[in-house]
Amino acid sequence: MTLSSLLRHNPGRRVSAFNGMAVTADVWQEAHEYHRYQQQMHALNGHGTGILAGLEVIAGEPPSQSVFILPGAAIDPLGNLIIVDKPALYDLGKYRDGPLHLLLTYDESRPQPQNGQYGDHPFFVYTGYNIETVVDRPDSPQVELARLLRRAEDGVITDAADFHRPGINQIDLRFRREVAPLSRTTLLVGVAHLSPVTDPSHSRGLFHLARSVSMQPEMRVLVNDAIDLTADLSEYTLIALVAKESFTLKPAEVNNLTAFLSKGGSLFMESCHREGGANPGSDSSFTQLASQLGRKLQPVPRHAPLLAEPFFFAQPPDGYENQGAPRLRAADGLVESSWDYGCLWQGERRSGGATREEIRAAMEWGHNLLLYAWQRRAAGGRR
Repeated sequence: MTLSSLLRHNPGRRVSAFNGMAVTADVWQEAHEYHRYQQQMHALNGHGTGILAGLEVIAGEPPSQSVFILPGAAIDPLGNLIIVDKPALYDLGKYRDGPLHLLLTYDESRPQPQNGQYGDHPFFVYTGYNIETVVDRPDSPQVELARLLRRAEDGVITDAADFHRPGINQIDLRFRREVAPLSRTTLLVGVAHLSPVTDPSHSRGLFHLARSVSMQPEMRVLVNDAIDLTADLSEYTLIALVAKESFTLKPAEVNNLTAFLSKGGSLFMESCHREGGANPGSDSSFTQLASQLGRKLQPVPRHAPLLAEPFFFAQPPDGYENQGAPRLRAADGLVESSWDYGCLWQGERRSGGATREEIRAAMEWGHNLLLYAWQRRAAGGRR
């Protein structure tokens, strides 16, 4: 429904009640149609057609011929609000091969009495939804949830290994239209120093990074320094672990960090090379900690989100360290860097003051790190 068609259907009046007035079915209907019109006008022109929140489409575990649609809300082209209040299982079965569209449509029942009670009891219209798979999108009002290039003989349906390049039988979420109003997400970062430091340069660097990213309209970043790793970490999206020499965490701290990762949090481990030298003892301690956390660190490949979203890098940008062979490794929410970006985020390199271009590149990579952590938290650790 377009704005012009909505304007043509403007009721132009609303019921003004007074004590003793006769409330007939027609009066009641007119009063509520006015409010429905207001809701449609706001929904379509304040938001638009598409997904308001949730409604993620994910593969089953273990993968099968079915997918799950998670709870959420959407607005269809007529301004109807569609609510999916609990996970919905949709079985594609042996549906024909080729490109498919998974669609959500609004549905409502005919007026009917509650519990079969007639007479002067009110009738109710029950609202709901339908999920369907089609080859070509129809002209009828609907909201697209996902696409799929189906080839049943090639196996089960899985989540896309690469969001931007989904393969055969992989859920394609690229064409979903999300229409929630732009709201500024607050992302809280915690810094924990695992060995004494003379100058908390990494904390200052993260404050600089937070201020830079917070200039963007979609995200505000806050930093808490010297956090307690045995306390409640649930408010944090990313925790930066910093050290300059060998360290050992207490079992309670390791267990708390393991739980933090399992709930969608992210850890960024980095040695301070300005105080710890080119080969700080903390590097080996971080490798050991990764093992304790159940993570096997691997070099970050090109085109991975940490190097591609929102800023693309062919390889990790330079950090403070320019000696040896600095590395960037990651595994399931755990990111380890020996580049020492923390010191560069405050303008320093081992060779002297950093150039504006070096600082900019490091800040852009820091933005990638924060977006990675935010997306992982939003996905509940599935990323």
